[in-house]
Parts: sequence; structure tokens; C-alpha cells
Amino acid sequence: MLRIMFSTQQNSNCAHSAVLNIDENECIQRILEDLHYYRETFRAYANPELTKSVVRRIDDLLQNCFSVSALDISPAKVSMDHQKSFQERLQLCKVLKGFNLRTITINRVFNYILSK
Repeated sequence: MLRIMFSTQQNSNCAHSAVLNIDENECIQRILEDLHYYRETFRAYANPELTKSVVRRIDDLLQNCFSVSALDISPAKVSMDHQKSFQERLQLCKVLKGFNLRTITINRVFNYILSK
């Protein structure tokens, strides 16, 4: 079980914190699902810069940390309007920001699991 401590008071040392018990396997499964989703979302943009940087790094992470080969990855149902409009770029910016925040969470979970 993954135990997450949090405090409801700002600048607290978590003396009065609540403890959540989370199944590590379920947590890892959710991370894997999120990585698949973001991978397919970025691929749907058909942007060569995204493909050779972000998508490639996600593939590396899936293969090295989850033992998932490129053949094991089933494409998610992601549809994108492939216009190069301002709205598409704005949407991509939002997706990248969400992915950035998710990678911070993933990093923290991995560090916690590895520190046990």
C-alpha cells in the first residue's frame, strides 16, 4: 500500500495530517494508462517536433520502466482536428501543461516507491 500524508494547514509539519492508503499496483496502472493517453494525444497532433521529443520520451519510459514494448501499445481513441489554428495551438498548450503536472506527480510516486 502507498501511504500519502497531507496536511490541511499551510506551513504545517503534518503533525495533524491524514493518511491515505493507496494500492501501489493500482497507482502504477493509472500512471500507465495516463502515459498511454498522453502518448496517443500527442501523436494525434501529427507534429514532428512532438513525435521526436515528447512521444519518444514517453515510449522510452514505457519500455524502460514498465517493460512495455512498442508492439504492446494499443492506440487510444483520440481524435484531433489537424488544423494549425490558434485554437489548436492553445489546446496543445493546455495538454502540455496538464502533462507537465502529471509528470511531477509520477516522479513523486516513483521516488516514494523507490525510497521504501
